[in-house]
Amino acid sequence: MTIHHIVLYKFKPEVTPEQKQGVRDSVSALLSQIPAIQSIITGETVYNHLGHGFDEGVIFLFENEAKLNEYRSHKAHIDYQEVAKPLTQGRSCFCLKIAVIEWLGAGLLIFDIESSA
Repeated sequence: MTIHHIVLYKFKPEVTPEQKQGVRDSVSALLSQIPAIQSIITGETVYNHLGHGFDEGVIFLFENEAKLNEYRSHKAHIDYQEVAKPLTQGRSCFCLKIAVIEWLGAGLLIFDIESSA
């Protein structure tokens, strides 16, 4: 099953657009720095009243939990955290094990989801 590692964060009010872009650039660079990452999806939040005020999010895809653990301890990941940490006031992180069970056409997929630490 593919592991989807999801990170959401809120920037501090005083963070400049340039600093936000620096965090985005740090995230994007991880794909070339950490071989365990299959792909990265990142973007700004589209307003949702249940969104808890998060500004941006990142989804990292990993082949399995062993690859996720390689990422967690990788120096580039730790460096990225050091760049983002002083600029954020809130973060949320969780992982999902996801297997595509069935393709129903018209863009509809059925997933088997199991949460993970």
